[in-house]
Amino acid sequence: MTIGTHADTIFQRLRWAVCALALLAGTGNAAAADIYISAEFKPSTLNPDKREFVNTTPWSGVCNSTHLQACINNNWWSIDTKIRGTKQAINQANYGRNGFYIGMPDARTVRVTSDDGVHTFDLGFNIIGAAMRLVDEDRDGPLEPASVGNPSNCNRGLSNASAQNRSTMRMFLRRDGGHGVVACALHWQATNNYLITELDFTYKLTTPEPLGMPSGVYHGVTTFTVGGTGEGTDFDLGNGVALDDRVVNIHFELDVHHPFELELPPGSERAVLAPKGGWTQWSDHGIVPQSLERELPFTISSSGQFSVSLQCEYPLPDGRCAMRNTTKQADDAPLDVQLTLPGFRVASTGADAVGLALTTTMAPPIFTTQSLAIRRPSQLYFAVNGDAVRNMLDHAGSRYRGDVTVIFDADP
Repeated sequence: MTIGTHADTIFQRLRWAVCALALLAGTGNAAAADIYISAEFKPSTLNPDKREFVNTTPWSGVCNSTHLQACINNNWWSIDTKIRGTKQAINQANYGRNGFYIGMPDARTVRVTSDDGVHTFDLGFNIIGAAMRLVDEDRDGPLEPASVGNPSNCNRGLSNASAQNRSTMRMFLRRDGGHGVVACALHWQATNNYLITELDFTYKLTTPEPLGMPSGVYHGVTTFTVGGTGEGTDFDLGNGVALDDRVVNIHFELDVHHPFELELPPGSERAVLAPKGGWTQWSDHGIVPQSLERELPFTISSSGQFSVSLQCEYPLPDGRCAMRNTTKQADDAPLDVQLTLPGFRVASTGADAVGLALTTTMAPPIFTTQSLAIRRPSQLYFAVNGDAVRNMLDHAGSRYRGDVTVIFDADP
C-alpha cells in the first residue's frame, strides 16, 4: 500500500531587501538648506553577529580635507550645513558672543517611517560638536586671529593652528555627549569682519535595532534654525552675525537590507508518509502504526523578520490540512504540519520555533533572530496520527493525497 502526500512549498514575496539609513530630498522651506545623512544595515556572512548600521553619508565639512584621517580615527562625522554669512568680531577676552562663538542644541528623537507608511521607528540624533571657518574679509587682520587656548564649555577637536592665512577654523566637541543646550567659545577673536565660509556640525546617531526592523527604506526629517544673539535659534553664532540662510533641514534615510533565502533538497516537492521504522510491524504482525510521517529538511538564511502561513487543498474546520482517498470513498485523514527553525523565535512570544504547529486558522507567526542565520538547518514535519492511521489502513491498497502549501513571507 502506498500512502503519500504531495507538498508544494511556495515562496512568495521573497526579496533581498536593504536596511540602512538613507536620506530623501525634503519639501521644506525653499530658503532652507537641505543636507542628507544616510546609513545602511546589510548583514555579511563574514561577520554574522554584526548588528549595527553603517554610516554611508558622504564626507563634507572640516573632515573632508586634511583632517579626514583624524576624523576617521576618532569616529567624528562632520556635515557642512551649507549656511554662509559674515561675522563682525570684536576682540574681547571673555569667551563672549562677540568672538568665535557657537551655541548648540539638545539631542533629538527623529521618527523614521517606511516607504509604505506601515512601520515607524525612533532615531536618536545628537549634535556632539560644531565647527566654523572664518576668513578675514579684507585680508588685513592678524595671521592667527584666534586664541590657541582651550575653548569654554567644550574640548577642541580640530583646528587650523599655524595656518597663518588670516583665517581661523575650530571644531568644538561637547563634553556632555550631545545632551542639553551648550555654548562654546574661544577666549578672544581679533576685531574684524569675517566671512563664514563653513559651518558644520558633528553628530552621533542612535539607530533602532536593525534586526527588529522589516526590510525596506525609512525616511525622516528634522529642522534646525541658525542665527545670532537674541534670535532664539538652535544654533547660536553670537553677536554680529548675518546669514544667507537660517534653516537647515536634515533628511535621514535608513536602508535595511535583510537577506532571505530558502534552499530545499531535490525531491522536496513530494512527501511520502510512512511509519517510523518502516511497514514491517504492520505487514508481518498487523500492528497499526501510531503515525505516518515524513520530515522534509531545508536550510534558511535570514537576518530579518519573516512570517510563515499554511494553505491546504483540503482544509479542515480546525485549521489542519487533510489527505483525501483518491481511489475509494473514505473519510479525509487530518494531517498535522509542524515547523522547526532552530535559532529563530516567535516574535510575539519569544518562544523557540521548535515543533510549531501550523494551521490555516492561526495568524501567521512572525519569526525573528538575534543575528544573521546562514543556511540554518530546519525542518517541516508532516504526520497523520492516532485513529486516523487505522481508518486509512481500513482502505489498504488505496491512495491518499493532498496538496499543502507553506508560504514564507520575507515582508510580513
